[in-house]
This record gives sequence, C-alpha cells and structure tokens, in this order.
Amino acid sequence: MLRSQLVLATLLTAALCAGCGDDSGPSDAGGGRDSATRPDAGGGTDAGGRADAGGEIDAGGTDGGTDAGRTDAGGGIDAGGMDAGETDAGTDAGGHLDAGVACGDHSPGFCRERGTSCLSCPAGGPLENYLCTTPCRSDDDCTSPMRPVCNQMNPRTPGICTPRRFACAWGAICAAPDTPIATPDGERPIAELTVGDLVYSVDHGQIVAVPIARTGQAEAHDHRVVEVTLTSGAVLAISGGHPTADGRYFADLQPGDLLGELEVAAVREVPYPHPYTYDILPASETGTYFAAGALIGSTLRE
Repeated sequence: MLRSQLVLATLLTAALCAGCGDDSGPSDAGGGRDSATRPDAGGGTDAGGRADAGGEIDAGGTDGGTDAGRTDAGGGIDAGGMDAGETDAGTDAGGHLDAGVACGDHSPGFCRERGTSCLSCPAGGPLENYLCTTPCRSDDDCTSPMRPVCNQMNPRTPGICTPRRFACAWGAICAAPDTPIATPDGERPIAELTVGDLVYSVDHGQIVAVPIARTGQAEAHDHRVVEVTLTSGAVLAISGGHPTADGRYFADLQPGDLLGELEVAAVREVPYPHPYTYDILPASETGTYFAAGALIGSTLRE
C-alpha cells in the first residue's frame, strides 16, 4: 500500500512540473513567452519573427543590428537609407513611376535633384532629349549655374533650363548650310561665312555692306525646318523659330505673305538632313541680312 502511494505521488509531481524544464519556456508577464508567443527581450535575440502591434517586422535579427527590410507604420520603405515614401526604383516624391530608370536621353525617368523634374524639349523638339531641369520663360528663370539658359522655341512659348552648349532640335533656329547670302562678291553659302566678311544688311534705312559681327552654328537632332518657296523660285529651308525681318517667325508664314519684298508662294515643314544649322549677325542697326534675295532677321541679335 505504501509503495502504491509513493508511485502515485511521484506521478503527480511529474505532471505538475511538466512545464518547468529550463528558463526559456515559462509563460509569465515578465519573461519567457508572452501571450503572443513572442521571444522575450531578455531571452537573447529577436529571432527574426517579431511582429508588434504596429505591424513592424524586425528582420534584422539582433536589437543592435541593421533593420534591412523594415516596413514602418507609415508605409514607407527603409531600404538602405532612403527617406520614407521615396524609393530608388519605384515612385518618386511626386508619384511618378520611374521603374528604376534615371532621367536621360530616351528616358522620362526619375530625378534625384530636389526641385527638378524630368522634362523634355517642349512641342517642336525631340521627346528623347530629357533632362532633370525646371521650366522657364527666360534666362532669369534659370537659377542653377549648371543650367543657365532657357532653351525655348521662341519668346511666346515656355522652354526648359539647359546647359549652355545644349540645344533642343528647334533650338537650332537657323538656316541650312547652303542658304545663299548676299555679299559684295555675290551670293555665298552661309556656312562659309566668317566674322569680318562683308554682307548686305539694312542700316538706318539703307541697304549697305557691313562686316559680320558674329556667326552661329547649332547642332540639330531630328530637326524639322520650314521650307519656304518664294515667287522668285528660290527656296529657303530655315527653322520655324527663326525670325523674319519684321518680327514674325518662319513658322508663321503662309502663302501670299511677304518675306522682305518677296512674296511667299508655298510653305511646308520638312525633315532637316544636315547635322548643323547656321546663322550670322551683321554689324548693323537691324542685324538683318538677305537670304536668297529675301530680307530676314538673325537669332544672334540680343
């Protein structure tokens, strides 16, 4: 009988202590496992599976380690030091999907520089010329020393701030290299003229020969020009943003209009086959010159 009681007592004791074991398992308010089965902070490391009430996932391991994949309560992604809400290959601060592609040629991607947007040459220019820049109406709007020039088709249309040597396709607002220019020695191609050469211009109401003060050459990418056929039979291929002598632009010309004293017979827009466009500035009051017999303005006049 005594032996049976001792066996029963031993079995009861074993049943009561079944949960004791080591200190890693007890379930109480201060240690071991809490009601959410979370490993105790005093029990060593967070084994990568802790989820708190705010939804934070600490996948970094130890408390002093790196939270490499943490999603905070605000929904931002902290992955390598980026600010909440900003990713390197997702959506930028403005919500623009950039798919991880930086802004550049052929790519309307994202911009890292604060205050800039990925903009292309406005209507009339090739869409592939993307820059991280700002819109502008004049050079005064271009406050960055890296992009001091307002590249625009004409003063009536907004443009984008660009580096000094950058040109939108329509920024090449000049003439084809073989455009004949009136000089005392006869007509000469505009591409052959240099500073100091004499050309005919209007100065103080008189047609006189004056030296060229400046020449211009602009690179053209996917450029289109206005092909103007005059009633004289001459044909001019000049950018739409090039000024006429009376303050209009070649893009404004219509059949029946006068270009200087010559009448326009036909106008059409055509692809430009040359890599550069050209312009000159005569040293006269008006800065005008004669191209194929028609008086036109200069883009180089300030």
